[in-house]
Amino acid sequence: MMNEDFIFTISGIRGIPGKNLSYETIKKIGLAYGIWLDGKEVMIGRDTRPSSVKVQSNIVSGLIEAGCDIIDLEICPTPIVIYTKNKESIPGGIIVTGSHNPPEWNGIKLLSDYTFMNKEEINDMQQILEKIHLEARDINKAVSFDQQYKNKEAISSYVNDLLSIIKFDGIKNKNHICIGYDSGAGAGKFVVPDLLKKLGCQISLINNDFDETGRFPRIIEPIQANLTDLMNEIKDNNLDIGFAQDCDADRLAMIGDGGEYYSEDVSLALILQYYAQEMAKTNREIIFVTNLASSLMFDTIISKYNGKILRTPVGEYYLAKSMFDLMKGGHDKNSNSFVFGGEGSCGGVIVPHFNNTRDGIFAAVKIIEILLERQERISTLVAKLPKFSAVREYIPIGNANVKLVIKDLKDELINEGYDVQQIDFDLRFGQDNDWFVLVHPSNTEPIFRIISEAKEKSNAQKNLQLTSDLLKLQLNAKS
Repeated sequence: MMNEDFIFTISGIRGIPGKNLSYETIKKIGLAYGIWLDGKEVMIGRDTRPSSVKVQSNIVSGLIEAGCDIIDLEICPTPIVIYTKNKESIPGGIIVTGSHNPPEWNGIKLLSDYTFMNKEEINDMQQILEKIHLEARDINKAVSFDQQYKNKEAISSYVNDLLSIIKFDGIKNKNHICIGYDSGAGAGKFVVPDLLKKLGCQISLINNDFDETGRFPRIIEPIQANLTDLMNEIKDNNLDIGFAQDCDADRLAMIGDGGEYYSEDVSLALILQYYAQEMAKTNREIIFVTNLASSLMFDTIISKYNGKILRTPVGEYYLAKSMFDLMKGGHDKNSNSFVFGGEGSCGGVIVPHFNNTRDGIFAAVKIIEILLERQERISTLVAKLPKFSAVREYIPIGNANVKLVIKDLKDELINEGYDVQQIDFDLRFGQDNDWFVLVHPSNTEPIFRIISEAKEKSNAQKNLQLTSDLLKLQLNAKS
């Protein structure tokens, strides 16, 4: 499309501004979205990337040309943009963020009624975008911001609403927790430290600002390899727990009291176990929604408490839609069931009766609440969770036809004797609650992600190697 090689999926648009995602195209994207929205009001926020200001400016120019009124939340975490849009019933929403991608990248997350745009909506917008290109509209003409643009502060309202649904007084009165927090100089820095202080936590901040050269203080994605500073901070200063986030604060990474990095599934599993135990006290059924990539530990926990687990394709849109449909179908907060979920691969929890999106801020607060209510160290709580080992490999897609590769790989796995489940382009196979392998074409990068999990790490590695070899054979045959 338009001779540019940016990524456009249900997870949004990703590219390198000024290179494979030109500013001319960014303005056209704003115009196309505004036309698709029939010129209705749009709420917009951004992360802290240096390029985000210019990207947002070009989007806003396109939106205003389409007749949209703009509510600008300025730098604001993705969960808060979505929360505020839905709370105030704003028709449109855009978040300028590259999320966990490298700093030279950026992205545009496009919202529809209550969550991200679906495939049909994206296709409709792409057709509008192509027509704008073919009509060669004058995208450089000046537009007036006077009557169509206003700023809004959203963080304080979100914080107040979040504090109202937790046991705030009980937490603050007995809170003794010492926390290390690594925002990576992302949007979370404007929310999480003050929020945790309101809860009575003692905070040790690291990597909270750009370095003296104006660069991010660490690699943005909050994975183990990038969180050495935080792990050392926890260990050296005997802190109780550590949290780290990506640039738009929808993800959450967690470090234990001994400086140990926990896999992304662990924080969500802790929250699931807590909710399952609490719902069991009142005989409420728990319905947990997660994706095909998430750990088998969720199945183990859910089965223990006679709950239900629903799995969706990988992508936040699918989880949000599933939970929205469940809530609309009678499983709301006043029913005899409790719906929540999340993507284990990022630590962000989704509690739809509060915020029907992946929310790393909510997750951090909920874990603090759990620690104080259970009166146990984080390492003790984690030790009680079911144990599985996961390994991963990322393989470039190159010029391969993803649909054809997935079809042939599925056929090959079936020939090998595996029972293969396919949802969209995701393939998953395994054995009950003992092990599984997932092959997933990424929604945000031009790669295949392979995730292999088993009770024994050696089995996970063996299954990963088998799948990797088969996938590479298919890619080589089609190159």
